[in-house]
Amino acid sequence: MRSLGAAVLVGGLLALVSQRAAAAPCCMSATAFGMGRLAIWEDFALGLRTSLSPALGAWDAEGHWSSYDDYADLEWRSELWALVALDRRLSAFVRLPVVATHRSAGSLSGFGGGLGEVSLGARYEVLAIGEIAELPAIALTLAVLAPTGRATEDAETPLGVDVTGRGAWVLSAGLSLEVTRVPWFVRLDLGLSVPLPARRDDLGVSQRLGPSFDLGLAGGVEVSPRVVVSLASHLMLSSDNILDGAAVPHSDRLELGLGPALSWHFAWSWTLQLGVDSGLFLSDLGQNLPGRVTTTLGLRYGSP
Repeated sequence: MRSLGAAVLVGGLLALVSQRAAAAPCCMSATAFGMGRLAIWEDFALGLRTSLSPALGAWDAEGHWSSYDDYADLEWRSELWALVALDRRLSAFVRLPVVATHRSAGSLSGFGGGLGEVSLGARYEVLAIGEIAELPAIALTLAVLAPTGRATEDAETPLGVDVTGRGAWVLSAGLSLEVTRVPWFVRLDLGLSVPLPARRDDLGVSQRLGPSFDLGLAGGVEVSPRVVVSLASHLMLSSDNILDGAAVPHSDRLELGLGPALSWHFAWSWTLQLGVDSGLFLSDLGQNLPGRVTTTLGLRYGSP
């Protein structure tokens, strides 16, 4: 009877620990949105994300916003990703995207797509969440993006619906700072991406796309032991492209976005994610880019 009672007690304690772990500071933001990061008990995680992004208009080179009239642009993107722990602080990741686009302009319409740009990278935790209570968690990332998609200059369709990438190798580095105090978290992400020069076969010259700076600020709150609601914003600034050694005037880009996200940890290893990201459709809040509303659905599996 004593052994039975001890087993029941141990089982109850394990269940309590498991329930609290789902809400622990180390875990709450790990699966809140996007690929996220590994929870402390995970050896690897796999995920599938799919999104639909209709464009409502575009910003021109001067930052003026114009809504589309006789033009439609819908992008569908799906991504399979994996995140694997190499040791207690270091993890590696890979992203495999597929892109499809439908566009119409007047009586002309087209649909196309293919493999997007595959990326490989690593994430190193300088300070884990809670490691030093007075300091935020700190993580560094390095990644390389391969030109596995089709670039704009290589398009074979009148509306460019077969374009799935930028056509250049891209090196990127990032810094993440996170403060977590149950039931909320705040995360700041800083990133720098540097495209490498690439040959433009159509023009017979070298081209280097402009380096870009990315800033993301997100916060979330745990509304139940298994549900986290977040709000994420991002800013992207890109300098002018370089063509044959000279800057292309007015080719710099600006993008701002804001939207909510929800994650539901519906089973021990499984999380369902839903997010919306929208541009801010006013003049001077974008440049040289279409303005999209992106709705994303994701499924994440984490294995101990």
